[in-house]
Amino acid sequence: MSEGSDTVTYVGDLLTFLPRPASGSVPGRRARPNGPHFGLRRGTSATRWYDAGCRLEASDPPAAIAAYERALAGCPGLADAHNNLGRLLHDAGSPAAAEASYRLAICADGRVALYWFNLGVAVEDQGRRAEAIAAYERALELDAGVADAHYNLARLLELTARRIGDDELLQRAVRHLLRYRALTRCNASAR
Repeated sequence: MSEGSDTVTYVGDLLTFLPRPASGSVPGRRARPNGPHFGLRRGTSATRWYDAGCRLEASDPPAAIAAYERALAGCPGLADAHNNLGRLLHDAGSPAAAEASYRLAICADGRVALYWFNLGVAVEDQGRRAEAIAAYERALELDAGVADAHYNLARLLELTARRIGDDELLQRAVRHLLRYRALTRCNASAR
């Protein structure tokens, strides 16, 4: 607390109050319990921290991670921040931490195929193929145009089919591979 001649300011508080008159009230004036408010100083918003994280990703990934964490502290339901944070953590070699971020993104908005795809990559990198297959399938339920999900799913289905000798599973793998090729041809010709 610092005391001046006219005001009392509490360090760390967001409000500054004038001291009360010694008598408690002034005749003819409406009593204010804490004096006039001079306004609030607002912190940086979650969306500004998110935008900062987006800008910092290429040049300073650790600072981008910190910015996304600050955004999420202010708004835990910011699904894109969870997703971007997960991607940066995954790139930094922490697939388990990335998985947690992707799951939080899905909890915030489970209708985004990209979140499910990223979850699939993270759990696959941890050796959990069955969970990865389920995540890729969910991504494709939400958006059948995610070419990389078709590719990753085809690869995992093929590995599983060859290991257990399941021709039907192998046929599913081929269908996803053909869909991947069709999508990548369309994307290449659209450029």
